[in-house]
Amino acid sequence: MRKYSLAASAENNTSPFKLYLKFLLPSLIGIALFLTPVTYDAKQTIVVGVLANGLMAWLGDFLPLLITVIFALSGLVSLIVSVFKPRFLASSSLIQEVFNTTAIWLALRILGGVLCTMTYLQIGPEWIISDDTGKVAYVDIAGIILCIIFVANILLPLLTDFGFFEFIGTMISRVFQAVFGLPGRASLDALTSWIGDSSIGTILTIRQYESGHYSAREAAVVATNFSAVSLPFSVVIAQTARIDDNFVLFYVVVTICGLIAALITPRLPPLSGLANSFYQRDKREVPPLQQSGSLFRQSLNAALYRAEHAPSVKQQLNITGRSIFDISFAVLPVAMTIEVLVLIVYYHTSVLQWISAPMVYVLQILQLPEADAAAAGTLVGFFDQFIPAIVSTNVDSPITRFVLAGLSVTQLIYMAENGLLILRSTIPVSVAQLASIFIIRTIIVLPILSIAAHLIY
Repeated sequence: MRKYSLAASAENNTSPFKLYLKFLLPSLIGIALFLTPVTYDAKQTIVVGVLANGLMAWLGDFLPLLITVIFALSGLVSLIVSVFKPRFLASSSLIQEVFNTTAIWLALRILGGVLCTMTYLQIGPEWIISDDTGKVAYVDIAGIILCIIFVANILLPLLTDFGFFEFIGTMISRVFQAVFGLPGRASLDALTSWIGDSSIGTILTIRQYESGHYSAREAAVVATNFSAVSLPFSVVIAQTARIDDNFVLFYVVVTICGLIAALITPRLPPLSGLANSFYQRDKREVPPLQQSGSLFRQSLNAALYRAEHAPSVKQQLNITGRSIFDISFAVLPVAMTIEVLVLIVYYHTSVLQWISAPMVYVLQILQLPEADAAAAGTLVGFFDQFIPAIVSTNVDSPITRFVLAGLSVTQLIYMAENGLLILRSTIPVSVAQLASIFIIRTIIVLPILSIAAHLIY
């Protein structure tokens, strides 16, 4: 390995001042946008959240129509590309990558286009288009996610591609490696999720894996254990479950649960059995730096090297555009359709209650009141992170509501959001493996949440 220095940079016609500026300016802007809590409208959030809300307000009544058009095109174009395979579309790698899909995903996209259109036009059975089912998924939640994804993908390179990840990752790598057995940069994924949004943290992890900074096992561990539910979302969950009068204690408990689960889950199958291979390369992608000098100097060298070799604006726009296009047309329609189907089953059938019947006995052993009403909430979180909190609205006991709210925040594998992002990505994890990780995390955090709830209430 060669030693990186400002002198070497100068030989490449990059002055030290410009190099430091190229590292510091985008990184500081990225910190301000993603990692700095702000109070807006009497709520704690981040600037990216404010910008996403501004985009939603600007789009206004046009947003539901935009979502409907995207979902309808997703189903239609996927049908054409996957089934009829026209030659004039075969030459486009982007079209093939996004719309050429398997039978299951094709069926979900077509169904999503149909149900979303029905909801927008308010045509069809009430159990599909009502405020509790189609409208909440295809209008409310889809609109929020679409705006967040658009804003975040455009601005993320400021945080990830100009040295900030390398600087922080190197600084804390020894501690993070010792505690979790992961690269230090994984802490940034967790921090971004914690303050911003879990889907953003998952996207970060996917990008880091595809850039060669994580092995397959590391990427899977980070995506399933450190793409945490955001602090603002946790406030919403607490309010929904009517336990926000004890929010500080609630967040302390779920933080402890998350740390314990992150320590245990990666050491068990299926995560422990995943390969330590890297995406399209033989070894980890690291800056060619000589690991000498102080830890601060190593961190600074890594950051400056990354800044010097940052992608061009054209490359960034290409990556960002493909990412937004993929999520909008491939991920979001399927995610929201899964959520609609789960809400329909929950509100209009007893299937989830039947499946979760064994959990009634578990909750009774944990001495949680109203176990019958709460049991479905312990498992339905696999499909969507918000539904356990919705289930808690049907429960009178604050102890049980506390536990359900805690599960909403700590189970982390949500097929309607980050679970689908993981499956859509190049990280080699299957649905069965995600389900196993979900169960393991639930087994770990459920007793802790129950004990804490009994002590608090």
